[in-house]
Amino acid sequence: MRSNGIIQVVKGLFFTGLFLVLAMPVKGQLIRVESKLSSDSLMIGEQISYTLRVDAANELNFRLPAIQDTLSSTLEVISLFSSDTTVSEGRTVIEQTYIITGFESGSQIVPSQEVGYMRGTTVDTARSMPLIINVYDPVVDTTQQIKAIKPPINTPVSFKEVLPWAAAGLGGLLLVGATVYMLRRYLKRKRDPEAYTQKPLEPAHVVAFRDLDKLKKEKIWTKGEVKRYYTRLTEITRHYIERLYDIPAMESTTEEILHAFRRANPEDQLLDEILMELLELADLVKFAREDPLPVDNQTNLNNAYIFVQKTYPLFYHAEEKKEAADG
Repeated sequence: MRSNGIIQVVKGLFFTGLFLVLAMPVKGQLIRVESKLSSDSLMIGEQISYTLRVDAANELNFRLPAIQDTLSSTLEVISLFSSDTTVSEGRTVIEQTYIITGFESGSQIVPSQEVGYMRGTTVDTARSMPLIINVYDPVVDTTQQIKAIKPPINTPVSFKEVLPWAAAGLGGLLLVGATVYMLRRYLKRKRDPEAYTQKPLEPAHVVAFRDLDKLKKEKIWTKGEVKRYYTRLTEITRHYIERLYDIPAMESTTEEILHAFRRANPEDQLLDEILMELLELADLVKFAREDPLPVDNQTNLNNAYIFVQKTYPLFYHAEEKKEAADG
């Protein structure tokens, strides 16, 4: 009984002394190293914070421990979360907080951290207290039915993500289409070469007579479409002049056409007058809303026939004379 009382007294004195040491004001110490955990337990794979705090007098030169990727063989360091330094009232306080985790269940020891320091020529170390952390396995409720893994969450696709694929697909389709077209054209040409031989263009006067016959048969001026009638009549005439004399009549003004025609055909003044009357009246109808008499409409159609009929023999005769002179 007496020995048990002595043991209790000794324990009381020990813890009292320990409390006094821990409660001693920091200002009375040269250096103090502390460490703490944000939680005394964690589930495997869970993350908590570990903080190392050094409080030292400014007269000391000290070196922090180099904490890399592990605290121990069972505790891993994910990253340095924060680092803070405060200098006040002759002391320097440094706090470094790390994110840690563990993957082995059981009670794990967080080892003490050693801080080396020097005062004058004296070199010494200060250490933090080791800590204990409980790492436990995930709790599985075996009474619940096992559920299937959730499918991936569908997120909307943006136009920017689709554009490269759409462009590549369109380019591929165009390439395939062009290849198929060329292949089919090659096979058709191989089966029927005559169908792909270039046919000579019809003579200009043949095309002009056919178009004039079609316009004559339609008689659109009798339906009140006088402007459309003269537009088509001058188009037939201009196209004929362009092909026969190589004059850009489709893009030229009436004055430019007449001037070019006179240089190409200076001998027949009557043809020049027929062409001038036809083109100038057409300009009045199209741009000045002139309303010619029905007889004038028929006369200008006849004049167009005469103009084509008279000019193409002159042209081909002139070409024959030129070829004979060159030969």
